[in-house]
Formats: sequence, structure tokens, C-alpha cells
Amino acid sequence: MTAVERTCWPVALLGVGISAFGAYLQFKLPPILPAFLATYPHSNTVAAWFMSIFALVGLIASAPLGRLVERHALGLALGLGLGIAGLGIIIGLAAPQSAPLMLLARGLEGFTFAIFAVIGPVIANSATARRDLGLVTGLIAAWIPIGQLLAGSLALGGADWHALWLINLALMLPIIGTAWLHRSWLGTVKRPAGAGLLAKTHPGLLIGAGLFLLWSLQFFAFMTWLTKYLTGELHLSAVAAILAYLTPVVVVMTCNIATGWALARGLKLLPALFVGLLSQAAVWASAPWLDGFVGIVMLVVFGIGAGIVPACFFHLPHRLEGVSAGPKAYGVLMTGRNSGVFLGPILMAWLFQGNLGWHGAAFVIAGISLMAALLSLSLAPRLHKAA
Repeated sequence: MTAVERTCWPVALLGVGISAFGAYLQFKLPPILPAFLATYPHSNTVAAWFMSIFALVGLIASAPLGRLVERHALGLALGLGLGIAGLGIIIGLAAPQSAPLMLLARGLEGFTFAIFAVIGPVIANSATARRDLGLVTGLIAAWIPIGQLLAGSLALGGADWHALWLINLALMLPIIGTAWLHRSWLGTVKRPAGAGLLAKTHPGLLIGAGLFLLWSLQFFAFMTWLTKYLTGELHLSAVAAILAYLTPVVVVMTCNIATGWALARGLKLLPALFVGLLSQAAVWASAPWLDGFVGIVMLVVFGIGAGIVPACFFHLPHRLEGVSAGPKAYGVLMTGRNSGVFLGPILMAWLFQGNLGWHGAAFVIAGISLMAALLSLSLAPRLHKAA
């Protein structure tokens, strides 16, 4: 898809910012989840749905959105997403005590998330020269930790949930301003004939979507319930829990960018993906015995693995023969990702509230992570053929 000779950095960063805005929509909740549930005592199952509703909407919408975006202007999709997000934020501010209305609000935000997850990478890639593609791919892969870090830092600075929602509204202004200044880039997607069909049916991309499902399941189970586990089981203060929450996020963001850069300069995708998945499985398997300094070290290890893996997924269309990294390709990947995001928080809540408890739940998720690592090896013939 990349055909420009010189990267237009404002547009490339606009694409990254659009995706990160979507991540902030979702991840403004976990850092303040214990305090929010103390004020509005929704059940743990309902609280899990506040995150999983994003994935349910994305699971339904991502692939159709990829096809629709390819036929219509990117600017139109951006405006639609911002309008729907604004409505969801306002409903959430007005009715936090109502589970149905909060689920509606989070569902609307989730629809924007699904739109922005597709158009953000496409906008960024469209303005990026080939020599800068690795760095921009790494930045795109970092969209989730960028949103998490912003929300967590604001919560750490004392912002309550009302402030996090209002800041979400304010973040629309720089996106609108930058998009207006560079609106000539936000027309219909220009891609090679037939690329969309290949992107939809390429076996390697479908395998990648399945792996993205398994990886997202364990990662979002971890990030959704980490602060709740740290305050409820380890009895950390709210500030200490948020600091622990942000530790892997910072590492993830750094490793996203570094991995994208390295992949563009010869790093083998499959070994990197396998090691990243395996390291996260090891952290889950050792979770019941982690505490103190060793626990911090393993949080960093988890963050390294979680930084490597999504960068590999977002780079996968570039490495698969005949697959252009356009809306349909990202729609397929996002369908897998959203399936995992939907299942992860709910599965973790069901496991730790049952007979297994937190420790037993960790072993189950470790097994899922190990399965993802082993299944990643099935990409080998696809990548070999492309190379």
C-alpha cells in the first residue's frame, strides 16, 4: 500500500493518534475500576462486560467496517467515529449507576474503537515511505499502551473517573484539527486491484487472526483485572496498584516501537513472535509465586513479550506475499483480536470467582498462552513462501 517517497509525519502520527484515542476510550476504566465499583457497586461480571462489550461490538463490526471503509472516504469514517464516541461518553457521564446505560455507553465507545482500529493503521501507512514503515508499524502496534499510559498517568495524578471521561471528549479537538488541516489524505483508499480479496482469504492472515485471538484473551484478562487483583489479593494501595499496572504498559510501548523498527531491518518475525508468546506463558505459569522484587521483574518480562507480539501481528500483512496492509487486512486481524478481548475479561472473572481462584485461573491462561506459542509455528511455511 505504501507508495509515497517521503513520509508525511503529521498524517502518519494522526493515524497513530486515532488508534490511541480508541485505546483510551477502552482503557480509561481499568485504572479507576476499584474506586468506580466502590462508588457504583456493579458486580464483577457486569464490570467485565464494561470491557468485553468493546470486543463484542468489534467482533461483529471489524470485518464489515474494513470492507465499508475501502469503499468510502476515511474522513467520513473518522467523523462518524468521533460522533458516536461523543454520544457514548455523555451517556456514561450521565448514568454511571445504571448497568444497562453504562453498557450502552461502552458499546457506543466500542463501535468507535472498532472504526479507529481499522482506519488508524490505514491512514498512518498511507502517508509512510517504505524506509520509515518499520518505525510507523511499531508506533501503530503501540496504540494500546499509549492509550493505557495516558489513562493510567491521569489516574495516578489524581484524576477521578469523571475527569477521565471529560478528557476523552477534549482529546477529540486535536484529532479534528489535524484531520482538517490534512483532509486531502482522508479520501478513499487507493490500493492495488485484487489486494482486498487476497487480504481477506490469505491463510497466513487467518492464522494470524487466530493467534491474535489467543494472545488478546490472556493480555486483556491480565490488564483488566490487574488493579483489582493487586488491591484485593495483595492489599496494595490504589496508587501502588496503578504504578504496578503502568510498569508493563511502559515496557510494552517501548518494545512495540523497538520491535517494529527491528522487523523492518531484518528481525525474523516468527522467532520473535514465538519467544514473545512463550515468555508470557512463563509469567502466567509462575504467577502464584511472584511477589516483591521478583514480581516486578516478571511484570517487565510480561511487558517485553506483550510488546513484541502485537508488533509482529501488525507487521504480518507486510510479510505475507500478496497481502496489502489495507482496511480488509486489518479488519481480519481486528476480528481475531476483538474475539480475544471479548473472551479474556469474562473468562478470567469466571475462573477466579469459581473453585480455581486467582492462582488456578493463572494456570489456565498460561496453558492458553503456551498453545498460542506452539500454534504460531504453523505460520512458518506461509512466511517461508513469502520470503
